[in-house]
Amino acid sequence: MLDFPRWQRLAMAIAQISRPRRLGLGTLGAVGFAVAGPLWAETADPQEGQADLTPPQQAEEAALDYNPYIYLDWLPAWQLPPHMQPAQATACSGAFVAPPRDYRDADLTPEMAPLRATADSSEWLDDGTARLRGNVHVTQGYRQLFADQVDVNRNESTATLRGAIEMREPSLLVRGRSAEIQTDSQAAQIEDATYVIHNEFVHGSASFASREASGELILTDGNYTRCEPGNVVWQMRGGEIHIDNVERQGVARNVRLEILDVPLFYFPYLRFPVGTDRLSGLLFPSISNSDENGWDVAVPYYWNIAPQMDATIVPRYIQYRGTGAEVEVRHLSQLFNTELRAAGLPDDKGGDDEDAEDLIRQGFPEDLVLPAKGEDRWLINFEQQGTAGTFWRTNVDYAKVSDPDYFRDLDTANLSVAAETSLNQRAEASLFNENWTATLRAQDYQQLVKDRFDTYRQLPRLDIDGNYRWGDWALGLEHEITRWDHDDEQTIRFIADVGDPDSVTELSRNFVNADRVRLDYELEWDKQWLWGYFTPGIAGRYLGYQVDEQFLNPEASDSPEASAGQFTLDSGLFFERDASAFGYNLVQTLEPRFFTLVSSKADQSDFIDVSTSPADGGNDLLFDTSLFTFSYDQLFRDSRFTGNDRIDDADRVALGLTTRILDPVSGRDLFALSGGQIFYLEDRETTLRGIVEDAPRSEFAARLESRPIQSMRISSELIYDDDEGDLNRGNFSLRYLDDDFRLFNLGYRYLRRDEVLDIDGDLIRGSIEQVDASMVLPVSPTTAILARANYDITFDRELEYVAGVEYDSCCYMVRLAWRRTLDNDLADVVSPEELEFDEGIYIEFQLKGLASLGTTVTRMLSQGIPNFEQREQLKQ
Repeated sequence: MLDFPRWQRLAMAIAQISRPRRLGLGTLGAVGFAVAGPLWAETADPQEGQADLTPPQQAEEAALDYNPYIYLDWLPAWQLPPHMQPAQATACSGAFVAPPRDYRDADLTPEMAPLRATADSSEWLDDGTARLRGNVHVTQGYRQLFADQVDVNRNESTATLRGAIEMREPSLLVRGRSAEIQTDSQAAQIEDATYVIHNEFVHGSASFASREASGELILTDGNYTRCEPGNVVWQMRGGEIHIDNVERQGVARNVRLEILDVPLFYFPYLRFPVGTDRLSGLLFPSISNSDENGWDVAVPYYWNIAPQMDATIVPRYIQYRGTGAEVEVRHLSQLFNTELRAAGLPDDKGGDDEDAEDLIRQGFPEDLVLPAKGEDRWLINFEQQGTAGTFWRTNVDYAKVSDPDYFRDLDTANLSVAAETSLNQRAEASLFNENWTATLRAQDYQQLVKDRFDTYRQLPRLDIDGNYRWGDWALGLEHEITRWDHDDEQTIRFIADVGDPDSVTELSRNFVNADRVRLDYELEWDKQWLWGYFTPGIAGRYLGYQVDEQFLNPEASDSPEASAGQFTLDSGLFFERDASAFGYNLVQTLEPRFFTLVSSKADQSDFIDVSTSPADGGNDLLFDTSLFTFSYDQLFRDSRFTGNDRIDDADRVALGLTTRILDPVSGRDLFALSGGQIFYLEDRETTLRGIVEDAPRSEFAARLESRPIQSMRISSELIYDDDEGDLNRGNFSLRYLDDDFRLFNLGYRYLRRDEVLDIDGDLIRGSIEQVDASMVLPVSPTTAILARANYDITFDRELEYVAGVEYDSCCYMVRLAWRRTLDNDLADVVSPEELEFDEGIYIEFQLKGLASLGTTVTRMLSQGIPNFEQREQLKQ
């Protein structure tokens, strides 16, 4: 006899197949067969002392627990086993869960297991047919078959099934009215079929279904969806649908896509993934509209060339610019991971930009306002990472565009390439062993800002670094040789004043090229205890150049050099004590830190004024070097400079103090406060431009970090000039993201700068003071509110406002957003204070398991809201 849950599943299946209004069977199932918890669980006896429910009470509770989709193995969230509850996505109200296979040989493959069958009655007919009647259950390994009647013809190797047919394999359920099976190949044809693919959240039905010997499921006049039963928003319907659960792919012919039962698209042929794998075929188009570009339509085609290679080809039409295309090719091998991206737009029409046209009418040159009009626009990006064990590795990251305005004018429809001020162009290869690493690099950048000169190229740079450690002793040996290369002369042309058509400015500069050699040898004794650490070290540093004679100042040396010997000491202590507050046990620490640098004199005066003109780019031999942004961490660095164009010989002592309050259970910093300052022993003669700095001490740096709860992080940093009594820089940030996907961010930053006024007394430039707040607030398991506000307090104006709503269910996701932001298309022409605002409404629609329409909203939110990408990953 069939067990109790089996009968209820059959009742639901028969009700679905025979298509009555489920009044009689539904009531029967609700009153007679409903149970609490998983429907295949055994019904427990009433606990001792628990009163039995009266029939009316039983009917009332059964009606509340009624599950009309149990025939699909669908369990609502309240019926899921406890171990499945944490993994259940909040947007889904249940899951497809197959009953356990607890029969004999259930873990074997059908080829390795014998065929077993049970029934209420069986008989052999004279023609050799075996007839099984009543509750037939056939198993062969993990494959199961249920039916009311089964006739097996041994001569024709066929089996005919009638009644409530049920076929099961791991993660696959097929039900039907009648079926015929080839017993030798296990192929089957089922009428009035209903199917479920459990682990892919896929289900549907068909007038006729066939299961091939290969495992492929073919549906005729059927449908396919990933929506929850009873809430089907989208489905593919009609024609013929092939689902290969082994190869994780599907093919549909002559099907239509229906949303809310309304046909929207017809596909004569469509390939789609069954799961997360991607397949060759057309993807959903990306469609947007803007004032400048008009309609922007891109239709991606994905080509699954081989398991280790694929390509995405994207024809693109931009209404006010023209027709172009994008291509992305990816290849993965044992040695290299390669990605090539390219895009092109021939003969750009220039767009429909009223602000730019207005500037041209005022008399500004068109080649500066719209420099790309009539030009061919293109982009290329090549990335490759290679490695072979612990012997060598390579890294190539090369990107180039036709003009600096490419990303502002066109962006990309399908390529993950973006930039704001420059594009990286780097290729390097490294050889390494246990102690040594040798790296050869070529490096360049493409500037995307029109009023800046190009940076120097490194053609090439060779680094040979050695690292040895013997117990507490550490030795570092760093060697660098670089060729700094630049065009001898460069001229840039830009608009200096948007209010004056005659303010077109042209600047030219001569560049001095040079070879640089840098050697850094350091020996440290790194001694650590539980209560502190003591790390003295000695270092020898050498810096030398071989400067090209062209544009070289006759009074300057063509081979300037400097060297210094240095002593550093970094030490700290850890004090801690037990504490308590508000009934909680805590640990408080006190961590003083002392750092000192003493250096011999490194005369670097020959590095200053090496070119024929003080304004030349090669002046002062600064190729990759600037000052670090001062912060608390900067107190304890052995150099004030980034890059290798200076040897820091500023003798100094730095003092810092940190106190923490820790959670002794998790070790989390509930509160951490640090503060410190540098005290200089003498004037700093080594600077970027040769100007002596005589301040006796640095600014005071303070930092606050707190994680009061696991979901929240708070941080702040202040830089205070105690001589002038001014706050030079400050920032504050709060980040919150919890398990319910609630996200809040609050940020503030301040940078003191001297004010610049125009002739009318209006502020042109002043201190930077901005506030940035954003949130994603779920108001239900499926709906969330999105918002961001970035405001400039200095100029009393908004920088960007975003407001939107997100609806995310099991089968589809919709994001609708409104955005108001500064229009940066003329950022290189118009002063920041005169930029106009741009407003737009954006929509993104994703059919889960099929395709998405537009990605603009997701990209916009990921770039503007901290932790938004992490939230998306947690929701997976």
